[in-house]
Amino acid sequence: MAILFVLTAGSYYLMINRIFVHELDEELNDYKHKIEVFAKRYGKAPEPGALEDLRVLYEPVTKASGDVRYDLVRKFDPEEKEMENFCQLIYTQAIGDQFYKVTIEKPVEGIRLLTKTIVYATIAMLLAIVFISLLLNQMVLKRLWRPFYNSIQAIKTFKLRGGDIPKLPPTRIDEFSFLNDSLSQTMESAKTEYRILKEFTENASHEVQTPLAIIRSKLDLLIQEENLSEKQVELLTGVYGAVKRISRLNQSLLLLAKIENHQYAVTGPINLKTVISDKLDQFREFWNDNRIQISSHLEESLINANADLIDVLLNNLLSNAGLHNRKNGKINIHLKSDQLMISNTGSLHELDKERLFSRFYKQAMQSPHNGLGLSIIKQICDQSNIHVQYSFDGIFHRFTLTWVMTEAGN
Repeated sequence: MAILFVLTAGSYYLMINRIFVHELDEELNDYKHKIEVFAKRYGKAPEPGALEDLRVLYEPVTKASGDVRYDLVRKFDPEEKEMENFCQLIYTQAIGDQFYKVTIEKPVEGIRLLTKTIVYATIAMLLAIVFISLLLNQMVLKRLWRPFYNSIQAIKTFKLRGGDIPKLPPTRIDEFSFLNDSLSQTMESAKTEYRILKEFTENASHEVQTPLAIIRSKLDLLIQEENLSEKQVELLTGVYGAVKRISRLNQSLLLLAKIENHQYAVTGPINLKTVISDKLDQFREFWNDNRIQISSHLEESLINANADLIDVLLNNLLSNAGLHNRKNGKINIHLKSDQLMISNTGSLHELDKERLFSRFYKQAMQSPHNGLGLSIIKQICDQSNIHVQYSFDGIFHRFTLTWVMTEAGN
């Protein structure tokens, strides 16, 4: 649009300039006619002042010429003391017995003024168009795209693990209506596939439990046989350990599936000080065997959550603090009214914060653990409205759990 207006302004200027010069030529021609009438009537040339703002020059010539010439020249103007454009009319006029070359000229002052006027008018029009376009963008286009942004906002609330498919707002715009239909179908398909996958995982975990229990019981009986060789005992022990790891993995996956299915929806007030004190007594023998020093400071704290999930959460946190510690290591436990910090010595390298709570994440690939403990911790915290954060200060690996206390202390 700007290019179009610049081209239009140039064309407009050339057209007006041509019309203006043509009008000046007509005006000079009228003055020529006046000179001819005056010379014929009075036998002499009129005084230049009698012809208003025109300049008339008379130059004697020996013979007459029938040529009439119109010129546009640039010359110095002694009155304005600057170079000016002049429109000239040159012809031969008989005055008495003498022929004169008559030059009639008029300054073209309006052309410069016309140029400025056109330039300023063009700039003003461009600015007005830009301003109006911005207003249209804010008013018309914003209103036009409102269904699109409403749909995007609705999609942000969509989660596969729970909740209904968001209802996208209706719109009369065909393109946005087609987009909403496509998004709704995609979300419906994704939710259906996720539900099927989740049911398969849960059912598979349940079905695997029974064969694993049978295998473990048979292995227990087989290991107790007296006529087994040392090699056979070693092989059976390896198999038994592998079955135990599979069983733990299956139980962890089943727990994750139950958490995602919101099967632990019943909540109530829990006295964390009492629960953690009981857990410390349970883990104390394990920690003493590994020469781990325990330091705890427990304040009164209540949280509204599911008791079973809090039990699993604390078991995983305290168990990890011991399993991933070192001989003669330390564990610090600090409970406040709305915060729980569990710190432990261990690896001298910081854990990968980007993958820390991902399923099957292991700091070392040869680790015997299944890599689901931290993922379970994160799932429980999310469902219990607890914020969990990991940090490392070069010595202690620290997990900090915080929650919001209600007026009732829940």
